[in-house]
This record gives sequence, structure tokens and C-alpha cells, in this order.
Amino acid sequence: MKNISLGMIGYNHGNGHPYSFSAIINGYRQDRMDRSPYPVIADYLKKRSPFEFGIRNFSVDYVWAPEESISRNISECCRIPHVVKQYEDMIGHVDGVIIARDDAKSHRALARPFLEEGLHVFIDKPLATNHDDLDFFIPYLEKGQLMSGSGFRFHPRFMNPVFLDMLRSDMVCTTAVTTIDWYKYGIHVIEAIQPVFNAPIIEVENIGSEVIDVVRLNYQNGKYALVIRDNDLKGFNATFYTQSGRHVSVTFDDNFSCFRNMLFTFHEFMTTKQHVVDHAETINLIRALIAARESRKRRTKITISAETYPPVT
Repeated sequence: MKNISLGMIGYNHGNGHPYSFSAIINGYRQDRMDRSPYPVIADYLKKRSPFEFGIRNFSVDYVWAPEESISRNISECCRIPHVVKQYEDMIGHVDGVIIARDDAKSHRALARPFLEEGLHVFIDKPLATNHDDLDFFIPYLEKGQLMSGSGFRFHPRFMNPVFLDMLRSDMVCTTAVTTIDWYKYGIHVIEAIQPVFNAPIIEVENIGSEVIDVVRLNYQNGKYALVIRDNDLKGFNATFYTQSGRHVSVTFDDNFSCFRNMLFTFHEFMTTKQHVVDHAETINLIRALIAARESRKRRTKITISAETYPPVT
């Protein structure tokens, strides 16, 4: 099988995903990672088995970051052979790129040259935070060239069909908590709970304030979620409430497994040319993410179009 060559594009302050994603695909050097800007990543990587690293015929061969010193640090930590001075220099040498930045305002400019060349692109969450950028990305989502999302969707429990079937048949509603920034971390929990709801969001209402978000999401199947974003909260969690009285909580504290499952999914996306996560679902979630802030500003409930969403099963 032909090797699939990737370019890693990062980084922005506070986001260590170029390190963690590259390490999972390529393996890494512990001595260098221990001296990287992200000791927390070095710590959780060293706890994993060597057999958990590497994805068959997948390799990160090129890296670019705004500062060359960071590019070289990522390269040294994660065994990436080539550092480029301009991200466009990867074109002609890679089959796809991972844009491992969570500052959505950069995504369109970074992705455009690769999308226009017909390459596969994975964009870290959130894909977009305004309708204009989302509209730019939609044709590439529809044609199966672009994938975007949060690793929390791929939490091991949500990859278990028995667990999903149990919750889907019994669940009434969900509460989920997140922290710091609505756009960067709201998408984490909205996307994480989506496999359980398995239906489009049709209404969004944010009754929060300037410092917190309290967002009710109504789904087409009649179920609902309450998502709270508060800087005083730590970590990410979702609790599912059921008709039978069971309350099932999931704490999103296994970044490695979530990222690894997500990267395997991108590999499948590139090799099969088929959507693993339906593109209409991605569009629906980003529309809901944007609508939550519009709702808070306008103090009104906002309806989300789900016309292109696949039938609920």
C-alpha cells in the first residue's frame, strides 16, 4: 500500500496539537518532548504503550509553524524530516495536511491552497466561527475533501456501539460542561455528545451572560441538551439522563485515545474517500456553535436549518 504523506501546519499559542498529533502518527523522542513547551503532553505520551504509536502507511513528513524555531522543535520531537519556510511549499510533496490550530480565523487562509489543489485536509476544531468562512468550506466538505472536528467525538465510550445503542434508546436529555472559550471548547462537548443524539440540532438558545454561556440545544428527535461554559469550571464532562433513572457520566480526560481514534478516522477518510462523519452533521454543529453566540447577543431562540441532514435512524 502506498505511503500517505502528510504535512502538519501549526501552531498557535496554547495549542499543543501539532506535537500530540504528530507524535501519535510518527512516534516521538522522549528526551526532546520532555523539553518541549508542553510537559503535559510529554507526560501522557510516556504512559502509553509503544504499540499505540504509528498508523499504517501514514506519516507526517513536513511541518510548518509561524516561527521556524517552533517548526524545528516539533520536527525534532516528532521525527518529522522536513521543515518548510512557507506552508505552500508542501504542495507537490504531500497527499494531505492537518491544520492543527484552534484559532478559527486562520483556517480559511491556511486551508485554501491545499483545498484548491485537491488535497485532503483535516482542520482542527472549530472549523469556523462565522457563516462566511463556513460557506467557503461547505463545497469541500460536500465533495469529501475536508474533515474537521473535535477528538472528543472519538472518546472510547462513544466508539462502542453497545454503549451508544443503550443511551440512544433510553436517554431523555444531557448536561455538558466546558470552560474558557465558547468557540474553542464549546465545540468539544457539542460534538462529543452528537453520536448519542444522532440527530440534527434544530434550535439554539443561550441565556448566559458576558462571562458564561448557558446554551439549550433542541434536537430534531425531541431530545435536548444543556451546555454550560464557565471559566470557573475545570475539565470537560457530559451526563446523560435516562427514562429508566440511570445517569451516565463521561469525563473527557483521555486525550491520547480521542486523538488517536480521530487520526485513524482521518486515515480512513483519505483512503476510502468516504465520509466517516457525515458532512451535513459537521455543518449543522458549526451552525449551532455560531448560533449560540448570536442567541446570547439577540436574546432570542435561533432556528437551525437541518434540510441537508441525513435521515434520523
